Amino acid sequence: MNNTAHVPGSSLRQRAKSPSHDRSATEFDSRINERIADKIQQEIWFRILRLPSRITHSVRIVPLTLIVLWIFLVLSNTYGPFGYWESFIRMSTGYRQRFTNTQLARQTGLDSPGLDSYSLWRGVVVISIVTTLTYVSISLLALRHELFHWKPELLARYLDQAKVSFPGRYLPSVWLDRAFNLYEHKHAENTFNKIQNRGHRAVEDHRAFLKIVICVAGNILVSYFVVFAMWMTLLHTKFESHNIVKLPRSMVPPVQAVIWYLINDTFYFFPHFIAHTPRGRKGMLHKVLPNKIAEQLQEFFRNIHKTHHKSKANLAIAAWYCSPTEQILFNLFPAMIGPIGTQVLADAMGYSDTWGTHIIALYIWCIAGTASSVLAHTGYRSRWNDPGLHDEHHEYAFGQDAVNFGTAGVWDLIFGTRSMKSANGAVAWHAQRDRQAALVAASKRSGIPLTKQQTLIIQQPLSDPDWADSRIED
Repeated sequence: MNNTAHVPGSSLRQRAKSPSHDRSATEFDSRINERIADKIQQEIWFRILRLPSRITHSVRIVPLTLIVLWIFLVLSNTYGPFGYWESFIRMSTGYRQRFTNTQLARQTGLDSPGLDSYSLWRGVVVISIVTTLTYVSISLLALRHELFHWKPELLARYLDQAKVSFPGRYLPSVWLDRAFNLYEHKHAENTFNKIQNRGHRAVEDHRAFLKIVICVAGNILVSYFVVFAMWMTLLHTKFESHNIVKLPRSMVPPVQAVIWYLINDTFYFFPHFIAHTPRGRKGMLHKVLPNKIAEQLQEFFRNIHKTHHKSKANLAIAAWYCSPTEQILFNLFPAMIGPIGTQVLADAMGYSDTWGTHIIALYIWCIAGTASSVLAHTGYRSRWNDPGLHDEHHEYAFGQDAVNFGTAGVWDLIFGTRSMKSANGAVAWHAQRDRQAALVAASKRSGIPLTKQQTLIIQQPLSDPDWADSRIED
């Protein structure tokens, strides 16, 4: 099969050297690669090679990371600890000791031995630092997509001006062309990884971007106080805050993660669902409360949630762009109630040593929750992440067709508000990537270069034209 593919390819390359090789020969070349790609996509080895990409995209980076950490926990409990947790504790304790010796700690009284019993460093400071670093780092990584939002035809004009400018005369023209070609390719790739066909307004307006940064910084500060309240609540239980070197049993964190995730989905879904109930429609609150109180609560949730939906497109750094009230009620409280609830329940049943919340599980839960929140707002599909569900939620916002209100999706399935639109888009996205990989493999077999159309990821327009503003209530 490979030999038959090579023969026409070789003859075409020989004809390419002659002046008679025209556009029809190029089109014939592209058809050869297309036919070979069709056969490659049916081969078992190709499907096996594409399987990891499908798994990572379907499972997502955060759950995959949690699975890897759980495997490490199983191995540590079975064959002995790897020492990473102990090293982290020693490093954290060292930072704390160095801080208590500073003038700032002495002036503010944070070096007092009386604070040791509260373990504020490991319970508040460490959680606050790691979650903030998680939010900032993922937001900055996601912003790289926005570097390629300017249209290449617009930049081509600036490129021509740069070549004749004073600095441009001293730069090799081939360098500028190569940089522009790289940008053109990245622009095409990012354009068709983007889920919505519009950009976030903060990408174009630096004042809007600064407003988002200030709001998010304020909400991060709010989260520190909520973390402090959670920690002080845990200290009033049998939560172990001192002897934390011993790892939890292997099956405890996965079970707790499922419980916490379901609790988070419950306490996030209902206020979120109520906030998106269109004005004039009687929602679930009217079934259990007097109409006047139900309407006031419905309007309250709606108003505190409107800030987050000022832009219908998503931007990673704007994941916590919301009012402080929403930050507490929507983002923080649903995440904190799980660890507290399981600890209280374990205390009541007499199993706090086994099923109580372990501090390492608490760390990972807070980091995973922060990462998931930011990744849900990137607006771009990748092999590691698919924020399509939440993008569709932002697209329809407060209209009659608002969907996808939960985190785990359990209550969305029960209430019939889970949409399959983004799932269908993900299938098309994967089909395009599979085709692209098959064309690259076909080009290597035939020796025939791909056309520009084949090298750019442009066959599947992922920005669905059905997603229109006409169904959104501002």
